[in-house]
Amino acid sequence: MRSPLLWPALVALAALAAVAPLWSSELLPFQDAPQHLASIRVLADYHDPAFGFEKWFEIDLLKLQYLGFYLPAAALAKLVGPAAGCRLLLSLVGLALPASVWLLLSAFGRDRRLCVFAPALFHTAPLYLGFFNFVESVPAAVALVALTERQLRAPSPRRAAIVAVGAALLLWLHPSALAFAIAAAVILALTSGQPAGRMRAALLPYLPALLLFVAWALRALLDRDGTGAEPRTPPRWLPLRERVLDLPRFGNVLAGHADELFVLALALLFIAAVLLRGGERGERAFRLPLLFGLTLLAYFLAPFDIGFMGFIEQRALPFLAVLIIASPALAPGRATSVLCAAAVAVQLGYDATLVRAFRAFDREAQVAELRQVLAAEEPGKRLIAQIRDQDSAVVQFRPYLHFGAYSEVERGGRAQYNFAETPWTPVRFRRGTELLRMPRGWEARPQALDLARVAAETDYLLTRGSGPEPGAGFLLRARAGRWSLYTVKD
Repeated sequence: MRSPLLWPALVALAALAAVAPLWSSELLPFQDAPQHLASIRVLADYHDPAFGFEKWFEIDLLKLQYLGFYLPAAALAKLVGPAAGCRLLLSLVGLALPASVWLLLSAFGRDRRLCVFAPALFHTAPLYLGFFNFVESVPAAVALVALTERQLRAPSPRRAAIVAVGAALLLWLHPSALAFAIAAAVILALTSGQPAGRMRAALLPYLPALLLFVAWALRALLDRDGTGAEPRTPPRWLPLRERVLDLPRFGNVLAGHADELFVLALALLFIAAVLLRGGERGERAFRLPLLFGLTLLAYFLAPFDIGFMGFIEQRALPFLAVLIIASPALAPGRATSVLCAAAVAVQLGYDATLVRAFRAFDREAQVAELRQVLAAEEPGKRLIAQIRDQDSAVVQFRPYLHFGAYSEVERGGRAQYNFAETPWTPVRFRRGTELLRMPRGWEARPQALDLARVAAETDYLLTRGSGPEPGAGFLLRARAGRWSLYTVKD
């Protein structure tokens, strides 16, 4: 297996297979996907009177978070619609992830056969939670770390400019990824053994991004914009046991045990390949394992949430997985190559399982029935969703949590719950049209929703499963399958 094109071809094959499930179903079974599609629709069709978005929303491009995903997705949506635009961008991210790991392995002199394990990092918890902008930021941050190592070894004004611009733009993807890139650059520079001049050449390009990050952090701490509960809530840490269990649960995205078996098989192949002795570790081989250890420490020290920001410590998991892949040295020879090739075969089989799962989610979600019910809604109006049955028998997390946002995607208007209720999204409520102040996280507790209180602030109610109690102030307008649409009583 010595062809120079073999391993790039196998990596590309595994990456293409990883993005194939995105195109196998009508709906994406990711928790926050409906909210992102709604925001992409607003940005792409903001001035279209058929949707009536200008009545309810304003666009604030100074809100950084999500812009790195929403703007290109909205540009694509003008050509192919929001669903296809979102899938196209996610597909590019899925292909960029192993490409960035390839760059990292090359920069540190590691065996690039290890890159065959990188496509498996795509279908993991951040994607299925729907953290699209963060998922997009991971390959960008990994590529920056690779470029930083190159800059340490051979300073270049051109590369410094690329790092400076890339690091600044990374804030528009996700601040957590920028924090990782800056911290990794400092650690790698201090442990490089290079002269001080080369360290400065590698770190100075990060200065503009660092200043932007500090400005963003100060604004985030002071920002009270949002209709949910008080954003300055104290940080909260999950129990230590939960944080430990979340490490192996990084790949737990399906109901059943197919994902656990996949992770186990891939881990065994990786361990077997690493245990075959004979690989050249190179000079200062401790640096990537050190970076892994410090990132793991940051994972345990970081809170789970603070204010509007949640799943904070979870942002370390993709980087931990990348550093595990990039840290070992592989032995040359056929046995190692066979194990790495087997890892590709395992991924192809799992991706076929994912395709079946995505199609099963379509059937469970009753796509045709949902669209039939939403078609009974007058365009451009207000809708609130009370989704009592939020869990799925196909995928993990709560994929039905934000299905009310499909009202915005299909019919325009304003849906509630809405990401515009948070302080960082560029799609903002137009002043004077803000929603009633609701307890933070009310959408996850739909049984506690006081329908009589919100009836004056909405035109429609969407439910999945059981509907409102008699006397709640709503009349049935349309029902298909498990989906029902109600109007407010006059």
